[in-house]
Amino acid sequence: MIAFLTSTVLLATGALALGSTSYNGLAKTPQMGWNNWNAYGCDIDAETLLETAEKMVDFGFRDLGYQYVILDDCWSNMERSENGSLVANATKFPDGIKAVADEIHSMGLSFGMYSSAGMYTCAQYPASLGHEEQDAQTFADWGVDYLKYDNCYNQGQEGNSKITFNRYKTMSDALNKTGRPIHYGMCNWGKDYPWNWAQTMANSWRMSGDVYDSFSRPDDRCPCTTYDCELPGYHCSIMNIIGKAAPIVDKGQPGAWNDLDALEVGNGGMTDDEYKAHFSMW
Repeated sequence: MIAFLTSTVLLATGALALGSTSYNGLAKTPQMGWNNWNAYGCDIDAETLLETAEKMVDFGFRDLGYQYVILDDCWSNMERSENGSLVANATKFPDGIKAVADEIHSMGLSFGMYSSAGMYTCAQYPASLGHEEQDAQTFADWGVDYLKYDNCYNQGQEGNSKITFNRYKTMSDALNKTGRPIHYGMCNWGKDYPWNWAQTMANSWRMSGDVYDSFSRPDDRCPCTTYDCELPGYHCSIMNIIGKAAPIVDKGQPGAWNDLDALEVGNGGMTDDEYKAHFSMW
């Protein structure tokens, strides 16, 4: 059971703000599900996604509210098609992305995907900056229910809240224009304080640099210890992220949540008691 939960996304941080509303009607409660990245990274394919979805049903997680099966980075070809569309890697997804989404939907689950608000994804695949409407419609046509939208290769379009808001709002508008309900998960690592402005255009926002499988070990790659951070970094421990989240829990509300990053439960870097604390705090 613990091994299965390695990269489950359980995003439950945020005080309930009664009377608040979701900008798109989604995420009235914090989203829960499974994201492949912390367990598999780029080593992901249709078979792994579908096997995981089946386990979510068989082990009872779907019935407990674990709704989403989310495909992270490295799913596409390295180049767009002649008409500019994103194209799934045919080796990893021989029947295409829509076939995967359809199968996941048939299990009573929802399907999520990944892109970045930059020229490239973090693994240097094509991303969606400047292609927001085209890519949003592609995701909608494929039956996507959730978009994790990263922050790599952003062409320097950050540095204050207005610049970052506008960059991420472009995809928010594009998703809404498709007419398909798609949970919009901003992943801008807490840059430019998204908890102060993202509630009207996203369902969740990452509030720190990337988590890694350590309970409290400091790492120079995660230099900040407070939420007021110019360099979010990565390899941030559980206690580091909890410390950053504590002062801003009131910023979460039904429809819009702080995202502490995906769970690391079962990946081997913590004790069982530390994993329990990690799971409970998330």
